[in-house]
Amino acid sequence: MPNKKSRQYDEIYFLNYSNYSDISLYEVGMQRCIPSYSYGPIIRKHYIIHFVLSGHGTLYLNNKPFAVHGQQAFLVPPGAVSIVQADDKDPWYYIWILINGSKAIELLFDTGFSLEQPVYTNLSKIPEIETLLNAFLKNAENELFCIGNLYHLFDKLITSSVNKPALMDGSLKYINTIVNYISVKYSEPIKVQDLADVCGLERCYMTKLFKSATGFSPQEYLISFRMKRARKLLSDSKLPIQHIAYSVGYKDQFSFSKAFRKFNGISPSVYREESVPYGKPLSDIKST
Repeated sequence: MPNKKSRQYDEIYFLNYSNYSDISLYEVGMQRCIPSYSYGPIIRKHYIIHFVLSGHGTLYLNNKPFAVHGQQAFLVPPGAVSIVQADDKDPWYYIWILINGSKAIELLFDTGFSLEQPVYTNLSKIPEIETLLNAFLKNAENELFCIGNLYHLFDKLITSSVNKPALMDGSLKYINTIVNYISVKYSEPIKVQDLADVCGLERCYMTKLFKSATGFSPQEYLISFRMKRARKLLSDSKLPIQHIAYSVGYKDQFSFSKAFRKFNGISPSVYREESVPYGKPLSDIKST
């Protein structure tokens, strides 16, 4: 079952619904903030969307402020420095989800979220929105329901979005090409130039485009993708660590172990030996 905690939050579930190659759900929670409540600065490894149902507050993203009020939502992408602060007189009440995955990137882009435009402005046009969000909390232990509900939620957000990207046939095409290339080729040596070449773009422009749309540099996304695959192999198989290193694109066990420790905070062997509580992936314990 998911692990429910109740610190300063009203309700929170740490999940590990990450057995899908396209989209993962790591956390859902709800909070009625006290006046002036703030959290951060923090840099996350996953995308987190706060759906503000009432009240006011401010999102600071890489030091840039965005005022947010009820019936709006805001995105904090991975790699960005964020602070969220509730209003001192009318603090916000929100429900949040923590997600990642190649399909998640595509859906967020389709919705219109980006570093430059992290606020979704018209939740009021989606009458089902609060029901969909509360469904995550009520059914947190039901993995398939939650994953299906994610798609239902994004369908409503995309359909009602007023911030859909203007260059859907251009930018999204390139982002999808890179994400799909990595998902197929991650076990092989990949250089940033390879990703630029497969898109037919200049390297610096490709990197800027991908970072703006996803919050990751291409190299950061590649490492994150490889680490996710490595953790699953370590947990679900008895393959030697050397074989796992080769399977996720590293030339030897030493370079893999060094990268794994840097990303996860512990070695691959310790990760495998320790019994990680279900619903609490190590990366989330560090980053959320």
